[in-house]
Parts: sequence; structure tokens; C-alpha cells
Amino acid sequence: MHILCQLAGVSRSGYYKWLLKADQPDKDYVDYLRIKEVFDQGKGKYGWRNIKMRLPTMNHKKIQRIMRKYGLTAKVRRKNPYRALHKKTMEHRIFPNKLQRAFNQTRPFKVFCTDITYIPLLHGFVYLSVVKDIASGEIMA
Repeated sequence: MHILCQLAGVSRSGYYKWLLKADQPDKDYVDYLRIKEVFDQGKGKYGWRNIKMRLPTMNHKKIQRIMRKYGLTAKVRRKNPYRALHKKTMEHRIFPNKLQRAFNQTRPFKVFCTDITYIPLLHGFVYLSVVKDIASGEIMA
């Protein structure tokens, strides 16, 4: 046995330790099934914090260890391109409320509303901006 351990490049004590553990069932498998169930409920988006909230009796270090052991990694959400832009440009800006939520206007060409949205394409985005007359519901631009 000594020669085989030398050929494999492992110590004899390490080999015997592995031999003892090789016959034992995996102690984490039952907990893995519980974690995997919650992970799948979250469609692969739950990290250890969300799993910990749904399994409060399990230690977060154990959840992290089991997720690492079985290769459970959460999908990372794609960054919103407007979030940082909005924070920088609109921070601490307050506009006067001239309309006072009177959205049911009767005179055309008096009050307009606008919105901008982006449409994802294969190679970037296309922006769509619309100006609408509130009274008539007509798209002006």
C-alpha cells in the first residue's frame, strides 16, 4: 500500500481517511434537497440570503457551503441602463405640480403628456418617445 500511495502522490493517512469516508452516505444530501427546492422555486435567481429567509432554521454558512459544494449559483440580474442615469440627472430635483392631478382635461392643445421607453433589439436599443394630448388622446409627436 505504501508504494501505491507514493505513486499516486498521496499520504497514507490521507488515503485511509478517504477510505473511511468513501463508504459513508453524504450527510449534506437531505439539506441539499431542501435548498435545491427553494432555489428552483426562485427560478435560479435566489442566492444564499433569499434561501436563508425561506429556511430560517438552517445556518447561512451551511447554506453557502452546500450551494458551493453542489454548484448552485444564482443568476445575476442584468443592469438597468436607466437606473444610474436617472439617479445622476434627477437627484434632488423637484418640479412644481402645475396640473394638480387634473388629468381629465376638456380643451385640446392645453395639456400634453410624454413618456419615453426603449425597445431592446439584437444589437442595442431603439428609443420610443411619444407626446400625447390629454384631452383628445391624440398622439401629437
